[in-house]
Amino acid sequence: MKYSFKSCKMLIQFYPLYLVEQIIKTLISILTPLIPIYVSGQIVTLFMKDEKLTSIVMMTLIAFGIYFLCEFIIYLFSFYEGYVQRMFCARLSTVFYRKLSCIDYDFHESPVFLNDYTRSLEEGVNHIYSTANYTFTLIISFFQSLSIFTILFQMHYLTVLFAFVLGFIYLLIRIQMGRINHKSRSLQRPYRRHTWYSNRAFTLKDGMADLKTSEIDEILLENNDIAHDKIIEALDKYTSKVALLNFIGEILMMLIYPGVLAILAYLTIEGVDLPEFTVLATAATTLSSLIVRISTNYGQLQDVIVECRVPFDLMNTQGKIEGVTLKNVSGNFESLEVKDMTFSYDGKKNCLEHINMEIKKGQKIAIVGSNGAGKTTLVKLLLRLYDPNSGSISINHQNYQETTAKDIRIFVGAVFQNVETYAMSIAENVLLRAPKTQEDIDLVIEALKFAGLYESVEMLPQGIHTQITREFDQKGIIFSGGQNQKLAIARGYAQHYELFILDEPSSALDPIAEAKVYQNMLELGKDRTIIFISHRLTTTVNADKIYLFEKGKIIEEGTHQEMMDKNGIYKKMFLSQSSKYLGKSYE
Repeated sequence: MKYSFKSCKMLIQFYPLYLVEQIIKTLISILTPLIPIYVSGQIVTLFMKDEKLTSIVMMTLIAFGIYFLCEFIIYLFSFYEGYVQRMFCARLSTVFYRKLSCIDYDFHESPVFLNDYTRSLEEGVNHIYSTANYTFTLIISFFQSLSIFTILFQMHYLTVLFAFVLGFIYLLIRIQMGRINHKSRSLQRPYRRHTWYSNRAFTLKDGMADLKTSEIDEILLENNDIAHDKIIEALDKYTSKVALLNFIGEILMMLIYPGVLAILAYLTIEGVDLPEFTVLATAATTLSSLIVRISTNYGQLQDVIVECRVPFDLMNTQGKIEGVTLKNVSGNFESLEVKDMTFSYDGKKNCLEHINMEIKKGQKIAIVGSNGAGKTTLVKLLLRLYDPNSGSISINHQNYQETTAKDIRIFVGAVFQNVETYAMSIAENVLLRAPKTQEDIDLVIEALKFAGLYESVEMLPQGIHTQITREFDQKGIIFSGGQNQKLAIARGYAQHYELFILDEPSSALDPIAEAKVYQNMLELGKDRTIIFISHRLTTTVNADKIYLFEKGKIIEEGTHQEMMDKNGIYKKMFLSQSSKYLGKSYE
């Protein structure tokens, strides 16, 4: 029941008044089942004494008024509970989103983690609320039953024992049903992610061109059908077991009322008068209803409580890099040093081997090499998304692994080749927040100029306030691939990173646009330290230092002229690429 306790604790921490409401609700719920029991006995007694009808009606109306008032209070509470449910689920979703800041980057490469994370977001918030709600409902039903148990127990203990035994067996059945349903849902989860992937592919605009002009839709549909077949297979595996258990449980619940009434009639009918038997019969009816309610609530609780393990385990997940508070970076950025660093994703094959680099404040560094040479992996290590297997990275002579990752990223930031744009204004996409002051507006403009995008944005009717995409605004703008990359560069510039890494920032640009972007970067970013990651060597000419990567190793380094003078691989690559634009006239 630890997840039940955790769910209740979390709900009360968010909304303390919910506990007060449940206490009042419990007191009312203890009173309400006693009213019809008391009234039924009194009515029979009054009739047997030939009391006036007005007295009977008056007593009934008073009892009904009290009962109505109690139920009306419960009715009003339902509005508050609806509000709590909506807000609690919304706040808990935010907790899961923010949890990503405490989960290491490599978790996102694990299908098992992605299964659990999507499951927590889509179902976990409701399961936690339902667990708390069913727990409180069960407590209320338990206290309601105590008073009824007391009345029946005074007449004969077998009535209570009979109801308790049937209810307990039903609880065991529902526990088993909850476990089976959990196994079924766990088995379905990977295949449901496949169906959601198909759904995204058929609804996102980015894939529409391929869907309309190729046969890729057939592959997607075939994979979707396979996933659905697997889901049905998982359902079939457990459906018959759940159906049988449910059938047995329903039969047991149907036997409670006639069983309790039969025991009362057989064991007590000769020793009680009519008013007493009326009270007992009403109590038996109420008891059977309460046992059914308790058993059903407990069964529902078991269904959801086994699902709570997934979101609570996720919330307890701790990273070795993210969310760990260590030292902050001291002072302003002065230098970054990589010493004899080696890194492997799987612990077997090294992606980077014995890397040594030194980057000083204000330098413009170019890192070049063919695809797969390890350039992007290096960027992820410089951002401390991963830690090296051996060797070290230091910022201001302070070891990365002794420094809070979030603090490193205040100084070191990157723009990657694949750019994520959001359905917000251009200004919000650049700042990654809402612009609030004129200084913010000026920063957006400066960043757009830095990236070479300002001239295009300036001509738009709403300028930097134009919405990107037309998903929510018909007047929005759809940027080209090259413009998206420029937007990403502007975004990086606006974050005031002291060490700014551009990972293939111009891959979607033509040579002229590329040259202009780099010229802007060198002019506007003259006071910043910039690392260019590229396989185009035309961007390296003005760099203070160039590192050439090949198969995870640095094979050449130096200025452009020094590298050309070596007559090595760099020179061959540079001449080969230059000849595509300049022909033999380069020499």
